[in-house]
Amino acid sequence: MKAFVSRSQKGLESLAIEEIAEPAALGYGQVRIAMRAASINYRDLLAISGFLGPSAFEYLIPVSDGAGEVIEIAADVWRVKVGERVALTFNPDWIGGDWQPSLGARGRGGSSLQGVMCEQVVVNQAEVVALPPHLSYEEGASLPCAAVTAWCALCGGGPLMPGMSVLTQGGGGVSLFALQFAKLFGARVIVISSSPERCAQLKRLGADEAIDYNAVPEWHKTVRELTGGTGVDVTVELGGAKTVDRSLGATRLGGRLALVGLLTGAPNSTSSMFSSSVEIAPIRVGSRQHFEAIMRALAFHKVHPVIDSRYSFEQLPEALRRLQGGQHLGKIAISFS
Repeated sequence: MKAFVSRSQKGLESLAIEEIAEPAALGYGQVRIAMRAASINYRDLLAISGFLGPSAFEYLIPVSDGAGEVIEIAADVWRVKVGERVALTFNPDWIGGDWQPSLGARGRGGSSLQGVMCEQVVVNQAEVVALPPHLSYEEGASLPCAAVTAWCALCGGGPLMPGMSVLTQGGGGVSLFALQFAKLFGARVIVISSSPERCAQLKRLGADEAIDYNAVPEWHKTVRELTGGTGVDVTVELGGAKTVDRSLGATRLGGRLALVGLLTGAPNSTSSMFSSSVEIAPIRVGSRQHFEAIMRALAFHKVHPVIDSRYSFEQLPEALRRLQGGQHLGKIAISFS
């Protein structure tokens, strides 16, 4: 079967399409999926560049997030049937309850598990979630990492209630899913972004307030002003070292900072996060039960993910370059047909 592989994990130049063996015959509880679509995340760039550690296999099949059609099931499988459209979970070992360290905890397409950029995969029935009828394969593939991360950032420490306030950053997948989900819960959403044009786009997508952080470097003070001097209830922190202190300054005492991304590096040891009286919650994506809750919400409200652009299977390197450039708004999807 056709697959993208990286044998050296030295960046985009190490990616190549190869013919590899199809997955073996099914074992107990397993299903065979014909992959139809994928979507990419920043961690995929890290994986193919070796920053998530060397692959445990001869080569790395990249990309964690995918959706496809069930084409074969073992005799004892009961959760799905042939012909069903499904998305794969990011962490195959986390069904529900608290996160636990495991082989799959770092996700597909990393150091310990192969990814989805291949024509077929064989997984346990517990690793898939059915797609709502209104979602395309590309939309379903956009959900496993970014949407589940956003959901847990908003709700992992307690329910997000109507009238609460949320701060998120930029126009990437996690930020836009956080915006969409927060509005479903009836929350007020404040977004920071890099230009007046992008701020206007985010307001059209539902943000109540959008702040251009290049024009307003002290944006945390503006967030305080917008919330009557109190600060937001929940901040979805994506930037890392260069933004975390301002994010803390924008969050109310007793509020929650969901630590999702480290795009500018890890916070240093003198960060105000250690004396802020804000709950700091590292987010490790989420469980299958979280994913299933998202599917129910999307199905009921008929919400569609924001897709920035679509690329063909063969254009994976070009798609990753667009992600690397940071000008996307929403998810970048890969179609396998």
